Amino acid sequence: MSLSPPSSARIREEHLLINHCLDFSAAYMGVKYISQHAADYPFTVTQHTLDALFSVFETARFKKAKQAFFLYHEAACTLVDMGREMENDIIRTIVPKLMSLLMKSSGNRLRALSQALGRLADNSPAQHSLSVPNNVMPLNIDLSHLAEKFTATGESLSADAQWTWKGRSLIVRAGIKILGVIKFATTQDNITEIHREAVWMEWFSKNFIESVNHVPKPICIQGRYLFSITDELPKGGPETLYRSVCIVFIPYPGYYEYPNLKGADWKQIQSSFFKSALALGRLSSQGVFHTALIPLFHNRVQQGRRNDNGRYLWEHAGRLDQWLNSSRFPNFAASGLRDFEHIACQAKPLDLEHYTGEYLLSFILVAGSCFRNKAPHRRGTDNTRPYVNTRDLFCPDLFESLLTGVCEHYFKGLTQSETFDPTPFNIPALVEILIEKMGFDEHMQETLRVQDQLAMDDEQFEKFLTDRGLSSIPAKGKEEIILFTGPHLGEFNQSISIPELIAFLFKFSAICVSTYFLKKGSSHI
Repeated sequence: MSLSPPSSARIREEHLLINHCLDFSAAYMGVKYISQHAADYPFTVTQHTLDALFSVFETARFKKAKQAFFLYHEAACTLVDMGREMENDIIRTIVPKLMSLLMKSSGNRLRALSQALGRLADNSPAQHSLSVPNNVMPLNIDLSHLAEKFTATGESLSADAQWTWKGRSLIVRAGIKILGVIKFATTQDNITEIHREAVWMEWFSKNFIESVNHVPKPICIQGRYLFSITDELPKGGPETLYRSVCIVFIPYPGYYEYPNLKGADWKQIQSSFFKSALALGRLSSQGVFHTALIPLFHNRVQQGRRNDNGRYLWEHAGRLDQWLNSSRFPNFAASGLRDFEHIACQAKPLDLEHYTGEYLLSFILVAGSCFRNKAPHRRGTDNTRPYVNTRDLFCPDLFESLLTGVCEHYFKGLTQSETFDPTPFNIPALVEILIEKMGFDEHMQETLRVQDQLAMDDEQFEKFLTDRGLSSIPAKGKEEIILFTGPHLGEFNQSISIPELIAFLFKFSAICVSTYFLKKGSSHI
């Protein structure tokens, strides 16, 4: 590296940017040059350099350019990298100024600033990284031996104990009390997933973050959490179980009490939301994420054909598939978080921003379902009544208090800060728009494309259509088939019908990451 850096060219580019003398292409190349120069010669960065980069956001001349996002993103990422890696009084002003700019932004500028600030999350492993061994052989065991683990030592199950199926789980009850749960694998790959769930339960028992969140106790026998039941299972179970391979756990009360059940008490709803938001914030601060708070899809039918399995990525602002169905069984309940097979450690820096936004989106959808489930029969189900209006089921004040409380608790859990100011986010205005769109079943259709039909065998094709209410099965692969499977948020293959929600997620997630970064930085000073 030269001891005499070519600063004159950089100063000229800074001057041209500050005075708005460049067209779009020249401005982009100027920002790229300043970025590279700052990386090579960080000691030459001045206030003039920062002013040049910030000037990109202060002019409206690039706002309508087709590639505006890339200019904004390059300038924002350059500033973020300076703010993250350099140490002086000038540089310390960058992140707070970007945060202020973010809250005033929209469209491409908002997205660019949010994703740049998201880079402030480091990529260090979780503080207690979990190692789950592969290819663990299940322990062969009979059902009666497993059942002994649900009682005090040496005792047998009482005669009135009941075995009931709930999905793929076999639940043992004594009256209304759940004594234990046997959760079965559904595929070969799922064996690894449920084993991971049991190991995570054990990890949580030693490292858990909030006493109000009650994690089930996994059963371990001879050092193993994975079992293969050797005798016949009770009747009535699903046909999708894989070789009777299972894990076993003892849940706390409330594990199956979902907050959006019809008739749920409002205080219990708030408790479920707030304790889970707080726990997710604390987990996120440790680089640990719940990757499926609810199942979110852009397009369910393309799960097997798309590289992303049809999964919803909120950053792309696409149409959200079957939001009410996705909200039916959230992975948080009266006991707190649940379904730990979906827990994973941070893999890349943007994970923190992504999951922060995904959590808020999930909480908002489940909140909407709390209101809609007061009258679940009021729903657009076919082409005879596609515009069912249920806005009267919503209470704006309760919705606002729930969303504000979730933001406050997640922010507190992540940043260890008691001060979250909801005012700049204008949550009342967002709630008004949410009720308008979530309470009106305008988008009910999905299209089964010809290529998706041809990817199915005849049995799969017929089952797919009958599951979605068709009694007359058309010829496969002849033409697109219109199905009424909503409500969706947005028309098929289009954008989400609530762009204001995506803007809110960009702002909230970026503010969380930035505040977390600044708090960590101040603790080392």
